[in-house]
Amino acid sequence: MSNRGPSYGMSREIKMKLAAKYDTELEKKQRTWISQVTNIPIPEDMSFHELLKDGIILVSLSEALSPGIIKRPFPHLKLLNSFRCMENIQAFLEVCESFGLGQHSLFQTCDLYDGSNMTQVQTLISQLASVATSKGMTDVQCDFAIKVSEKKVRKWTPEKMNAGQAIIGLQMGSNKGASQSGMSFGTSRPLYDKKYTGHGEHAPEMPKMEKESEQHE
Repeated sequence: MSNRGPSYGMSREIKMKLAAKYDTELEKKQRTWISQVTNIPIPEDMSFHELLKDGIILVSLSEALSPGIIKRPFPHLKLLNSFRCMENIQAFLEVCESFGLGQHSLFQTCDLYDGSNMTQVQTLISQLASVATSKGMTDVQCDFAIKVSEKKVRKWTPEKMNAGQAIIGLQMGSNKGASQSGMSFGTSRPLYDKKYTGHGEHAPEMPKMEKESEQHE
């Protein structure tokens, strides 16, 4: 993955769109924030990709935000081939996930190592800064961070949970105690059709049923 050739067709278009979304002003702010949190001087003449691709700065950032969270053998500092660099990056991604960042916020190790999606790298660093600032992991001011609301879990007692069982929901409907007693709609329906009696329209009326006559009385 470290030796990708040039992109063509749709792959090239996607790469160009991702590069167009990259925010150079945000990069400057993230450089400053990372340097202040880790106390590591960051050279201005080094690109953001080259600065982060070996994963050492990111692992140091994780350790600065939560001391002791990085376990040995990380970070790899010697013999930094592509495999060991990606292990450093993966260790950083696992820390971000443990901080509560979702899978949709993470980037792939090759996105950073190859520099193929630095926009997503920026997105993750911004969200990490937001979580770290909201949880008080650092005192360093961050003007690109967004305050993250904390999840509030409510615990309901069995009495509260069962209280709703005695209530009829509105979606179930309610007649409020009404019934159809004493109600009648329209005229009574005849029990036979006159045209089938042989007398046509002059057929005599059939006697009314007892219940029907009682209702009219």
